[in-house]
Formats: sequence, C-alpha cells, structure tokens
Amino acid sequence: MCTASNNTPRYSGQMSSGRPRATSRSTIAEAATELFLERGFAETTIADITQRAGVSRSSFFNYFSSKSAVLWAALDDAIRSAVEALRAGAAPSAALRAAAVDIQADSLALAIIHGSVMGLSDELADERAIRTGILSRAVSDSLVSTGMARLEADVHAAALSAAVFAAIWAWAASDAPRPALSGLVDRALGAAGASR
Repeated sequence: MCTASNNTPRYSGQMSSGRPRATSRSTIAEAATELFLERGFAETTIADITQRAGVSRSSFFNYFSSKSAVLWAALDDAIRSAVEALRAGAAPSAALRAAAVDIQADSLALAIIHGSVMGLSDELADERAIRTGILSRAVSDSLVSTGMARLEADVHAAALSAAVFAAIWAWAASDAPRPALSGLVDRALGAAGASR
C-alpha cells in the first residue's frame, strides 16, 4: 500500500487475492475470516488483517473496535436494534424476530463452524454468554415495564435470549444453502414459549 504525503491511504492495482482494494466493513471481515482460518485467531494480528484487506489501521478501527469484533459486528448491530425496539415498547418476541431479519453474520457463522480450527471455541462461548446476558436483561426490563414480576421476567427473558442464540448456532451449522435465520429464530422463540 502506498500512502500520500498527507498520510491518506492511496490504493492502486489488485491485492494478491485478486480482489480490488476497498475500505468496506465486509472486505475487512472477509480478510479477517480468511486469516483466522489460515493461521488461527490468536496468531492473526490486526496488521495482518489490514494488509490482507488493503486498508490502513485507522480504517480498521473505523469499523471494528477489536479483532474479535470482526466476528460479532453484524450480530451486535442486530442486538442493538432489538434493545432499542424493546426500550421503545416493542413486544419482546416482535423485537427479537425483527432483529433476526437483518442479520448477515457470515463471519460469525464461519467462526462457529470452524471454531476449533480457528482456536476460537472458548472465546465463542464467552462472547455468546455476554451477548445472551445483554439481550436477556433488555427483554427482562421490557417485561417488568409491562407489570411482570422480576423473577418471572428474568426466567422468560433468559429462555427467549437463549432461543435466539440456539437459532443462530443452528443456522451456522446448517448445510448450504442456509435457511433464513429469521425462520429459525421464529421456531426457537416458539419452542421457548414466546407469544406472537
């Protein structure tokens, strides 16, 4: 990569993989996922990712807060949407279903499928638990605001949040072509006792 005198990245030509250089979030995520598969998560540096993607370090951090965030960004966006909808008064099942419609978590799906190859099994479990907790708390708060007692709200919220993540893991493990994630989330929420 060449840089102009004002330290603005200037790109020319093609990368070694044949992709044109770009600074999109999806290009960075694709490069990171390729490297995680080739080298493993721990052995891949942000410098490796930026070199493969053909972007600067600052461009990487414009899109992602960390190497791990590359895998979770799409799902985190969906969780934020669900939390915002819940705070705005949406029914929990509706907010969770709506959030699942827009998830395009191919990097996460690859990590789930190839977690042991990438050296990510423990990290995936930890990160899943954190996000399940965030979602569960938002659902519980929403239910409490409608008059449900905290204990019942916490139990119901935990079941709904766990259902969403079970659907995501089932979606990732599905054979190609994958079914729509929203359909699996709908089935999982139904199994957890969510009302429409």
